[in-house]
Amino acid sequence: MSVRTAFSKNGFYFPITLASTTEFQKIQAGYDSYVKRYGQNGKLQSDYRFRLHLVANWARDLVHNPTLVSAVKDALNDDNILCWSTDINAKFSGTGGFYSWHQDSTYSGLEPSDKVLTAWVALSPSKKESGCLRFIPQSHSEQLPHNEVPSDSNLLSLGQVIPQDILDTVIAKSGEIDPLEAELEPGQASLHHWKCVHSSGVNSSDYDRIGFAIRYMSASVKNVKSVCRERATLVCGDPGDSWDIEPDIQEEYGDKEWNEHKISMELERKNYFQDSQVTHFK
Repeated sequence: MSVRTAFSKNGFYFPITLASTTEFQKIQAGYDSYVKRYGQNGKLQSDYRFRLHLVANWARDLVHNPTLVSAVKDALNDDNILCWSTDINAKFSGTGGFYSWHQDSTYSGLEPSDKVLTAWVALSPSKKESGCLRFIPQSHSEQLPHNEVPSDSNLLSLGQVIPQDILDTVIAKSGEIDPLEAELEPGQASLHHWKCVHSSGVNSSDYDRIGFAIRYMSASVKNVKSVCRERATLVCGDPGDSWDIEPDIQEEYGDKEWNEHKISMELERKNYFQDSQVTHFK
């Protein structure tokens, strides 16, 4: 089954192998170096987790990985692709962190959502034991209500969660007894639709589970919240006229690059946290 067919039917597609083990070790080394520079006790916090592709070469290279971009173009059925944002998803061994059942579309304001997806790249093994992504097949047809239940353990910034009665109905409609576990090896990626219902459990393994999420969209997508005009990175094709295009890296971790990062993050936060008491990402 092709990427486009599987993605349209189920709302997700995996695995996609992006590089050989040797090639991907360079990406992992880049991530480790970034954490040493900007992490606190080995952990990235707040804005240092986001839009890494604006400051770090390894992150930019993942966003533009030819194999990944080809799959994204196929899934979105479009040759004009932008990257809205990127972020590190880290669940450390034995810490109890989890991502509740949710849809990425809930607060972003990106429409049409059928032209937006998340590519989740494994920087470490992502297995059931370490809390890999879980998808509900064919759950991407409509926007579902979410409740905000703040929790230190829920790694989503607003603690958003789909109510259990609605979730039960979605699972029943999918025809599956259990959600599908998207296990990945380092250097593999999954794609999921902006409205695909997904979650990930706690990491009960003896290793950290690290993923790099890339939010791709067609250039025709707009942010309907209209709090402010946001920026995006051109991946390929025509950028359209709905987004200010971010500059490419000239100097890794340079002052100019961090300033551009700051500008983009401020704009993203204004839209994402509209009418919320929360003002920053976890």
